[in-house]
Amino acid sequence: MFKFVRLSAVVGILFFALVSFWPAIKKDHSGMAHVIDAATIAVNGETHRLYGITAPQQGSEATAALAKFLDGRKVACQIWQGKTRDEQGHFVSVCYAGSDDIAAWVARNGWAKADRDANRLYNYTSDESTARFLGKGVWGGVRPQ
Repeated sequence: MFKFVRLSAVVGILFFALVSFWPAIKKDHSGMAHVIDAATIAVNGETHRLYGITAPQQGSEATAALAKFLDGRKVACQIWQGKTRDEQGHFVSVCYAGSDDIAAWVARNGWAKADRDANRLYNYTSDESTARFLGKGVWGGVRPQ
């Protein structure tokens, strides 16, 4: 009898967790994007921080460049499996505009630093290095190291 009660409690907790988080995770995260900063966008009212990069919060030039890149393009975000939300409550996501990885574009154009600890599939250190070498974005005027 005790095993049945314990099993019922576990099943109930799992069911509650699934029902609580399912709407946010299964929601369609595609549509037109509103750029908040070079590493944060909003799609369908949900805010997504781009996985694998860090961008200056006050980078208005970077924000404008990303907004121009995404203008008129449909964006699709996939919530990153390692961490669903960041400290500010934003989804941590890998987002694409068509076949373009948005975080890769931001790093490649010199508007963000790559997260060295990011998953190797979404590690943008080579994109950042290319931008540094070419003096793009925030690296303008910086000599290659």
